[in-house]
Amino acid sequence: MLSHALKLKSLPFAALLSATALQAAWAWEAEDVAERYKTVMARQGIEVAWTGVSQDGNSVVLEGHSLGLANVGKSIDLGDLALQDVSETDSAYEIGHIAVDTFRQSEEGFDFAANGLAIDGLILPKEGADEVNGGLMQYKRFALDDLSIGTGGDPLFTLNDLIAETTVEDGGLIKFTGSADRLWADLGAIAKNGEASAALKEYGYEEISGRIDMEGDWRLGDGRMTISRYDVKLDNAGTLGIKADISGYTPDFVKALQEMQAKMENATQEQQQAQGLAMLGLMQQLNLHGASIRFSDASLTGKILSYVAAQQGVQPGDVANQAKAIVPLMAGQYLGPELTQSLSKAITTYIDDPRSLEISVAPSEPMPFAVLMGTAMGSPEALAKQVGLSVTANE
Repeated sequence: MLSHALKLKSLPFAALLSATALQAAWAWEAEDVAERYKTVMARQGIEVAWTGVSQDGNSVVLEGHSLGLANVGKSIDLGDLALQDVSETDSAYEIGHIAVDTFRQSEEGFDFAANGLAIDGLILPKEGADEVNGGLMQYKRFALDDLSIGTGGDPLFTLNDLIAETTVEDGGLIKFTGSADRLWADLGAIAKNGEASAALKEYGYEEISGRIDMEGDWRLGDGRMTISRYDVKLDNAGTLGIKADISGYTPDFVKALQEMQAKMENATQEQQQAQGLAMLGLMQQLNLHGASIRFSDASLTGKILSYVAAQQGVQPGDVANQAKAIVPLMAGQYLGPELTQSLSKAITTYIDDPRSLEISVAPSEPMPFAVLMGTAMGSPEALAKQVGLSVTANE
């Protein structure tokens, strides 16, 4: 009997302990989390607003939530939005999950629709805390099932299965990947009627589709950013691949750039000119380590030659011979004889057998952007040699 009485008396005490534990787990204030969310979004150029803020367990609910691009004056109403699984550290709030099932908006004759928007692991640095990435949005995963832009009920552009992921490793290295499984555009409708629309239909580009893939990493200490892959593949056309390697893109650089951009938004013409000069000075902190642009053909080159030939009333082979002669001739005044000869060889090889054409730069040591711009204005030929410019075909 005594044992039973002790058990009954212990129940209120256990409930008190549970409530205290929950209160400690949710020590953050909903309004503080909401304001930090608003600040972070504003730094990305997105204005958010709401009619009320409430707490639901470990979630913050933004009632009557809307968002829009800064200085556009239009916003999209999303209804109530829940910032789910909120947790807190000494320096930041982390939002475990944000999801928007669907939203639609019509503006000036265009219809916008998106489905399945989700963000996982969104970091909201606290006021005064050190922001490791300079104020850029930091998250673990961003996903969008589909995006559509159209008019009159007919789609003009769609994007499906967009995913971006980031991981932070020891030593301040951020790795990122991204992809869009399918993009599609109705070029015929965009071009409407006329010669351009007819040409697109004739060569099979009235509609285009493809995908996008990218990956790279960012070392925060020295701002070394490497884009190891950025490929835009268009079906029955080709793949454009871009790679880049720069340093000096530090969190401090990002923060300073954002501050300059904010000052320019409402600045007078004189102030904009002054900020433009300051931005040029800021760009001097960047250094080029290397870069390349590569196009892998999948029938686009042959169709362009055929189109130009039809316009001129000649054969595609005639246009090909013109290109072999004109491109090196135009570039010769900027590249010098040695590089012009290399370019001529690459253009001839590619046009005779269109597989791939790549332009790359690989300086022997990192080159400051200030030196690049100065040399480009003074001596393009010297610049081409300094950056190790090369043009190759079918390699």
